[in-house]
Amino acid sequence: MHELFEVPTLLVQVVIAIATGGLIGLERERLPERKYAGLRTLALLCGAGPIVVYVGGIDGSAAVLGLFLGMYLGLTAAVALSVVLIRYSLDETDIGFTTSVTVFLVGLLGVLIGYERYFESTSVVIIAVLVLAERDRLHRYVDSLSDQELLDTLKLGALVFILYPILPSEPIDPYDAVVLQDVLLFVIFVLLIQFAAYLSMAQLGGSRGLAVTGLLSGGANSFAAAGVLARLANQSREAVTAASFALLLATLTMILRNVGIAVALAVPILWVVSVPAAVMVGVTLAAAGLVWWQGETHEEFDIDLESPFSFRAAAKFSVAYLAILLVSVGGEEVAGDVGLYATAFTGGLISSAAVSVTAATVFNNGSIAAEAAAGMVVLGITASLTSKIALVEWINDEMRYNAAIPMAVIGLAGLAAFLLVVTTAV
Repeated sequence: MHELFEVPTLLVQVVIAIATGGLIGLERERLPERKYAGLRTLALLCGAGPIVVYVGGIDGSAAVLGLFLGMYLGLTAAVALSVVLIRYSLDETDIGFTTSVTVFLVGLLGVLIGYERYFESTSVVIIAVLVLAERDRLHRYVDSLSDQELLDTLKLGALVFILYPILPSEPIDPYDAVVLQDVLLFVIFVLLIQFAAYLSMAQLGGSRGLAVTGLLSGGANSFAAAGVLARLANQSREAVTAASFALLLATLTMILRNVGIAVALAVPILWVVSVPAAVMVGVTLAAAGLVWWQGETHEEFDIDLESPFSFRAAAKFSVAYLAILLVSVGGEEVAGDVGLYATAFTGGLISSAAVSVTAATVFNNGSIAAEAAAGMVVLGITASLTSKIALVEWINDEMRYNAAIPMAVIGLAGLAAFLLVVTTAV
């Protein structure tokens, strides 16, 4: 009897497809001019996709399925072409292909849903709606681009979509340490953080823009953020205070990220790591507040912002990244006889988040206790602070008192709090 009340998979797919097409159709309904493919058209067109996949696959013949899919996509292409012809007949001066491409995209999304690719279809529709909804803003941004900005944007696109996929994903050295994809990914992080700083400073002003950059980028890659912020401060002495404050905010989000990862994967670690984490967060906030209160803030800095990207700076940071990577690998070779904590520290020099994941994993496997796992997390954070201190000292030693020394205090405070917790528990 229960089976009679089960919702057929096809019906669920059709509902999802109609909702997907309708979501794009809703955005099209917002257009002030005449609509050629609105909510109902796109919803029904997308809803037909799962039906085509189901009917074409009933007898299990690939040829029949291909025929049905070809008919469906042909119909979709015909609708898209009809939109162009209708628009041309009504307004020869402004044809526009956005709606036609959207129609064909909706047809493809219907097929994806028919093959139960829900995550992929949902991700695509969200991106598509954002692109469609931000039409005016995108046009304004493109119109405001200089030739150099456009060239740098194309270079970044080539790195992400052309070079990254073809680089080897396996280590290329005898020690299994250097992975070219990881090195390029770091470069991409640096460029994206530079772009975030460029936009934030343009929209919010100098000091506030850098603060937002630090707060957001620390959760992605705090080492890359440290390099970008130190470089910006190197271009203008007025930016030293703001860059230091932003780096402390990046440190804050890095600490919260690492502790959050460890606790999410292994909740019992919370009872040990919470005290040193709270101490590090408190010291970071106090240091950041002191830097902001004592320093000078500026609406803008004398910094060259002709382009949001500096590929030369990204290349220099990647060299520092490789150097610290090799140091951490050498440290792990030595730490094999020293212990788990030394391994966590050397690993944290390059990826403190990875140390948090490892700590939670070995704890869940029963290999170590919660105290040891929490110690790995704290040491990973301390190692990350150490690498950022070295990078800042290399690029801009004027940030020593406002950023490097406070980061050293943060790391020492976290270690002291952890040792206090462990010794008290014993």
